[in-house]
Amino acid sequence: MTIRTPYRPLDITVPFPELKAWARTAARLHPRAGTPGRADSSVGGPVLWPADEAWPVCEEHAAGTPGIAPGRERRYRRLLREVYDRPRTADGGLAYTPEERAEIDTLSAEPWHRPDRHDGGPVPLLALAQFFTRDVPDLAPFAPPGADLLQVLWCPFYEHEDGPFSHFGPHTRLFWRRAADVTEPLAVQPEPAVVEGGYLPDPCALHPEQVVEYPFPDYLPEELAGRIESWEDAYQARLGDAAPWYQYDLSMAPGWKIGGWDSWHKTDLIRVYCDTCGTEMRVLLTIDSYDSGGSWGPYPLVAPSTGIKVGRDGEYRAFVCPADPTHPHRMAMQ
Repeated sequence: MTIRTPYRPLDITVPFPELKAWARTAARLHPRAGTPGRADSSVGGPVLWPADEAWPVCEEHAAGTPGIAPGRERRYRRLLREVYDRPRTADGGLAYTPEERAEIDTLSAEPWHRPDRHDGGPVPLLALAQFFTRDVPDLAPFAPPGADLLQVLWCPFYEHEDGPFSHFGPHTRLFWRRAADVTEPLAVQPEPAVVEGGYLPDPCALHPEQVVEYPFPDYLPEELAGRIESWEDAYQARLGDAAPWYQYDLSMAPGWKIGGWDSWHKTDLIRVYCDTCGTEMRVLLTIDSYDSGGSWGPYPLVAPSTGIKVGRDGEYRAFVCPADPTHPHRMAMQ
């Protein structure tokens, strides 16, 4: 399957040629349901982890922390998919069997859909994704020398102060490695006993596509941003709702992606700086609850199925230091 972004409604560099100097490429990842192996780039698939390397854990959670067992969450999702894939009833409703209706009600009856409890021990991090530079060329400029594989693991709970702005989000770790060095991969990777449902990924294959992006308006010089806003106002006056917006249609793609520009649509721009050297950081990875928005909906229209909902159906971004890829990354939610 080839997934592609529709042509942009217009080339924004025609009315604003100075934007060419701000262009960055990004790799839209387009994760879709699949059965990836440990040698594949994926979201929610097995990762190429060395058998002799300790699996990382999180020790921030006390006994009794509410969650849901991964098997219970997967069963709940599978039931819902089966029901939604069936023909509807004569009155347009969902065709549940009585047994399915009872099980779904039971699985979702607990407050916040968290019927299980953490036992208080260290929580094995959950394998969220891995990306090979051979599949995602936009990844290579971020990689340390010799590395060709990025693995992303996280603790699948929201209650972590894991970002630069004292917000909460999943505790996230980035691991760079040379894939050829993993000669004896771990056969079975650990999994937490409980998770928050929105942070448990479903196995997805990737369909990377390179697109060109332009900055969030607050990154631009004030004079240029002002002219773009005036242009938008004039365009809206002529075409109404059919007119494209710079921020939502012409600059930054939504969805999971590597590189490109970062959006600050919920807070306005907050610049992210490296704790080690003070260099302004660049967004490496965007983890998004959705794959479309504005005019960016990809075709064919196959619904994304990562199972991930970050924050309030938002984005979670990993920023890295362009001066030294070994400096600690920082996370930010939008």
